[in-house]
Amino acid sequence: MPAMEVWIEYSSTYSYLTVARIGRLAAQQGVALDWQPFFLPPVREQQGLGFPFPEASAKTAYMWRDLERRAASLGLPYRRPQTYPVNSLPSARVALAGKADGWCQRFTEEVFRLHWTQGCLIGSDDNLRQALATLGLDAAEVLERANSPANKEALKAQTPRALERGIFGAPSFVVSGELFWGDDRLEDALAWARAKG
Repeated sequence: MPAMEVWIEYSSTYSYLTVARIGRLAAQQGVALDWQPFFLPPVREQQGLGFPFPEASAKTAYMWRDLERRAASLGLPYRRPQTYPVNSLPSARVALAGKADGWCQRFTEEVFRLHWTQGCLIGSDDNLRQALATLGLDAAEVLERANSPANKEALKAQTPRALERGIFGAPSFVVSGELFWGDDRLEDALAWARAKG
């Protein structure tokens, strides 16, 4: 079965559009997803890149309108979050802890859904606990593991791995060493995976 790495940053706005549909599209096309939660700020810092959407800029205003348009065209529920940017580090830690146990994708889908349709701030304790409860997981146990020194180090190790792949933003997809960046490249990445599989 062809496979594709999915690099997700939990504060990334366009990642919502990907997370909301990638599971269905990949299953339809027979592509296995290798979820790679990571924390983008140190990746961008090492590349000398600034914040992608400066506050009160024309670019940021465009992003919000573009997200609304794209969500509508894709038939996805959308509710603009009241807070931006958010602290995505807690979500990334939990997601990485779940990667080994096979629930990273379901957790990711749920924290994004809560944030982008229910107004439950991603990275918040409420968001994390609600998502884990939906998965039937013990939130206290998972959060303890997510905040363990070993898991924190594992998340830090995602930074050099992302840099090796040339990643500079999210969502990003890597197929056989080929990088695709942005939600609007999701279909291209899946097609490449099928072709290379």
